[in-house]
Amino acid sequence: MEYSSKRVRRGFSIDTQNKVININGEIFTDPSQAKVSVFDRGFLFGDSIYEVTDAYEMTPCFLEEHLDRLWISAGKLFMPINYSRDEIASEINKCLKKLNSPRAYIRIIITRGEGEITLDPSNAGRNNLIIICRSLQVNPSWWYENGVEVVIAQTKRTAIESMDPSIKSGNYLNNILAFNEAASKGAYDAIMLNHDSKITEGTTSNAWLVKDGTFYTPALKAGLLGGITRAKLIELCNENSINVKEEDITIEQLKGADEVFLTSSTKRIIPVVKIDDHIVGSGKPGSHSLNLLNLYLSKYQLPR
Repeated sequence: MEYSSKRVRRGFSIDTQNKVININGEIFTDPSQAKVSVFDRGFLFGDSIYEVTDAYEMTPCFLEEHLDRLWISAGKLFMPINYSRDEIASEINKCLKKLNSPRAYIRIIITRGEGEITLDPSNAGRNNLIIICRSLQVNPSWWYENGVEVVIAQTKRTAIESMDPSIKSGNYLNNILAFNEAASKGAYDAIMLNHDSKITEGTTSNAWLVKDGTFYTPALKAGLLGGITRAKLIELCNENSINVKEEDITIEQLKGADEVFLTSSTKRIIPVVKIDDHIVGSGKPGSHSLNLLNLYLSKYQLPR
């Protein structure tokens, strides 16, 4: 089966249409004019934090939860935030108003700031706050009709002892290496293992499986970021008397599942129908996954 998730490498250019960038309160509609210093620590060291969500009809989805996690990340990196939550929310709203799109992607980035080239974080100045908004279409229908393929990455998820996975930082090299494995095989994404060979997550998503009507997702102690959508779906399952468990998951359990899917803030639920060379379940998106998606969209009045 051919999937439109297959990628072809080609020259990169920035689409200047339907994008708004906010840097420290200054709005840019031409991405080529939106710039930060080469001495910014986010650029030099990945010394930054970020959050991604979307907005529907000008309202950001779960913004309070995303800001909570942003502050948690900052605290664990001992990074002071020179903006209040209300100020960040206001700058987001300025971007959304300027973009004027029914649905929008929102990326909030806070770097430690600019300074001399040294690892010493005390050398940094004031934060740089960057907000990127762009128009976002509904998710493609083929995800729910055909599903996507993933691979089990050889690149292991960074160990908890090396980097706390609850910190959503700008250092994503580990995930990029895993994603490149998937791209080189024409797959949609890669599933990453921890150093005990247990499932952690996708490169930008949480992983789930369904077996005999019960939903399973790896426990946080496996070494993964606790996704906002993941948390909302666990709540939704409990509210609707749907069996859901957080526990260690092996490769064999994942491949032996009746259904597998990925979750993220902007992508909602993406059914997985193939892992490496193994067909999952019937080879089609499963009814449990799609029913949970419909419950989620209905409760929060969101588009796909």
